[in-house]
Amino acid sequence: MSAELERLFPGSAPVLLDGAMGTALRRLGWPVTEPTVLANLDAPALVSTVHDGYVAAGARVLHTNTFGALLGVIDDPRRRLDAVLAGARLARRTARTGQVVAGSLGAYDLAFHGPRLHDVVRALVDEGVDLLVFETCNTVRNADVALELRAECAPKLPLVVCASSTDGSPADRARVSDVLARLRASGEPVEPGLNCGRGPHELLKLALAQDEPPRWLKPSAGPPDDLVDDNVMAAFARAARLRGARYLGGCCGSDAATIALMGAALHGAHA
Repeated sequence: MSAELERLFPGSAPVLLDGAMGTALRRLGWPVTEPTVLANLDAPALVSTVHDGYVAAGARVLHTNTFGALLGVIDDPRRRLDAVLAGARLARRTARTGQVVAGSLGAYDLAFHGPRLHDVVRALVDEGVDLLVFETCNTVRNADVALELRAECAPKLPLVVCASSTDGSPADRARVSDVLARLRASGEPVEPGLNCGRGPHELLKLALAQDEPPRWLKPSAGPPDDLVDDNVMAAFARAARLRGARYLGGCCGSDAATIALMGAALHGAHA
């Protein structure tokens, strides 16, 4: 449990997170062949439209459109950083009173990104994000790098690090448990979480299988060809809240309508 995160959201009421950015941008026409982070520069109105939808849905945390800043093929380092800065500014411009901006990064192979990783994190911090969120953190080593980055680049910011399931095999579940255990044992002010995965049912089962179930949960709506109904995501939010989760939102396949229904479900849930 992160005391820094608790200071952002005092009390015990559930906190509604936003939903997917990448899949939402694709639905609005952003080309599949282009890194989504570049939409911050080349189609800022699309990014703002997605953020506006989540604001209207009641989300209190807006993730910057920078999840893929390290993943996409961007030849120009300056253009990459400009896109990250623009992403933070677009989210900040949309945020209203009571809402915070999370600097978002995909945590694949963090150890192999070298100086550009530090540059991207510093850009988010310098632009004034309220917390850092590393999602899809799939190895203990990547979790360690996320902790090191926070200590070096943003020692005063809340940090969330989310592990993610892939195929649901015993080895996969053990890997997720190892990442979460490493975060809890670090002694650092970090909020462990889970994101994406194979849908809300699997993610909730994985969360409840942990010795200390994470409180930050952002499931996908399922495989692209088999998405669950928004009402299922809402039922997940209520069930997760009743089992102690506090920070709840959506990952791939979710949209503003999903988040609005999840928020409505949380209003009637008590932990």
